[in-house]
Amino acid sequence: MSGMTLMMTAAVMVVGAAYAMGASNGELSLLAFVTPALFFIRGGAAVWLLVVGLALYGLAFPYQPVSLSISFWMIIPALFLVTGQRRNTQVSVLVLSVVIAMQCGLLALQWESKLEGEIQYTLMQILGVSLIWLAIFFWKPVKRISWWPVLLLLALTADGQLQGTFMAMCVAVLIMSLQWLKMQGKERGGDKFSVVLPAIGFATIVVFPQFSVPNPVFVSWLMALTIAWLGDYLLTPDDEEED
Repeated sequence: MSGMTLMMTAAVMVVGAAYAMGASNGELSLLAFVTPALFFIRGGAAVWLLVVGLALYGLAFPYQPVSLSISFWMIIPALFLVTGQRRNTQVSVLVLSVVIAMQCGLLALQWESKLEGEIQYTLMQILGVSLIWLAIFFWKPVKRISWWPVLLLLALTADGQLQGTFMAMCVAVLIMSLQWLKMQGKERGGDKFSVVLPAIGFATIVVFPQFSVPNPVFVSWLMALTIAWLGDYLLTPDDEEED
């Protein structure tokens, strides 16, 4: 597959997963979150980090607004910007300051009962997303896929958890697409792609009117998106901008 095809596939899978999360009204089982990672269980420590991160995220998911849960994925681009090859101390401090400030603002609103969800679950999801980023950072392509997790997808379907099955399938294909991009050496512009994918996920929830997005969550996501794009712009070499 070409790099563009893989990127488009990844983007479509993000839309599908985000829509399934929104349509579930928070009623997704833990199994739906961890199953995608199990397809790559032969990948070593990075895969286990992914499993733990998804488990923490999934455990807290039923107790949080869906839009809030999806907004946390914008933490990943910020972490990539501050650890990437193009990193710069001043830009890193700027990006982290804005992202931390936004998350602290959400925690404060939950503390004052002005935003749905609970602080401990917010912290759990932030930790889960951070572990997922760590898994991506140390990820090595898994050449031998394990197919026994298909049985878990069938179990989810038999239990009537169609949204969970659909989400798990989308995430599994997403991981596979991103790993193929890396294997083909076509991850140039990866920082930009890491910003685009979480943005697409949250935008999916915003676009469909049946999903509600509290104003504080939207503002926090928008600020995180803006600083991620700004950080990427500031770190882009002049010759690459000309291209």
